[in-house]
Amino acid sequence: MTKPTEASRLRWGCMIAAAGRGDRFGGGLPKQFAPLGSRPVLDWSLSTLMAIPEIVQIVLILPPGAARGSWTIPSDPRVTAIDGGDRRQDSVSAGLSALLPGIDAVLVHDAARPLAGAASVRRVMEETARMGAAIPVLPVRDTLKRVDGGRVKATVDREGLFTSQTPQGFLRSCLEEALAAAGDVTDECAALEAAGMEVGTVEGDRFAAKLTDPEDLPFLEALAGRSSYPGIGIDFHPFGGSGPLMVCGLELAPGGGLSGHSDGDVALHAVADAMLSAARLGDIGQFFPPGAPEWKGADSGFLLGIVAKAVAASGHRLIRLDLTLIGERPRVSEHRDRMIARLSELLGVSESSIWVKGTTTNSLGDIGKGRGLAAVALVALERA
Repeated sequence: MTKPTEASRLRWGCMIAAAGRGDRFGGGLPKQFAPLGSRPVLDWSLSTLMAIPEIVQIVLILPPGAARGSWTIPSDPRVTAIDGGDRRQDSVSAGLSALLPGIDAVLVHDAARPLAGAASVRRVMEETARMGAAIPVLPVRDTLKRVDGGRVKATVDREGLFTSQTPQGFLRSCLEEALAAAGDVTDECAALEAAGMEVGTVEGDRFAAKLTDPEDLPFLEALAGRSSYPGIGIDFHPFGGSGPLMVCGLELAPGGGLSGHSDGDVALHAVADAMLSAARLGDIGQFFPPGAPEWKGADSGFLLGIVAKAVAASGHRLIRLDLTLIGERPRVSEHRDRMIARLSELLGVSESSIWVKGTTTNSLGDIGKGRGLAAVALVALERA
């Protein structure tokens, strides 16, 4: 299991800027509530951010009630909804005021970038924890031309030019100070620039394209529908635990269990890590920090349920699981059907989507001498 990251030491809030009334987008429905796939644009960002456990509050900055159309504010206790202001910085300042006391750092995300992935969000969080402020950027790849009156006037050197994305991350105190002194700005980074504060950069997300015009929707639809996402999880535990032998959520023996902070179920830990990897949500050590007292002796089936809910909230569903147990015992062939049935129950997928098999190391190493058990899980997710 991994050590806590710098970002996990902060208490995070997030604001989703979705206060536009849709005048430029046309059609009478603000773009943040337009359908993208099977759900509104805003729901994509919201589900990704809600699946990141370090974020304890999300403030939705929305247009006045009538402009929200038929969209319903989620009932999740972490979500707070407020009305936006006339200018972007007015909306973000109002969002800062709505954050709970004790929140140290904040992400500001544009709802018009619905496909920003969790990996990009985490990069921003880590750099913000290190620098105090950070934004995701992508290098400009196209040749740039300065045009006037329909005529090319010059080619612009693109060296050092980047496009910025969201979410942008800030220590709360830095953003409050910068916005209080800012004039009109197009993003929060500009407010910090004007205040003379340094802002770090991280690699952006090619899929975090911005929805500006109705013509952008088919492009985002194509990105949202990209096929499957693989993930691999590997875990090892020695024998010698004081509890029963738990494998795949089943008690296979009343004693002689695997040693671990939780119940030591190496199979479920590998599956959880594989799912988090495929959804780009971090790893099992970030969800359940090693040594945390609340997870002492925990049922790994319960832990896997938390992971499965986070993966579903991020807009993914499991379509395939292949699990390999490596060790001298238990003999998988004797328990395979029960293991598959239990995994099917825990994950809410059909048994036909799951396979479990076993192998040995041919007497190599401690596992080959019967001192431990390993598991390798390969999963495939698809966009829900």
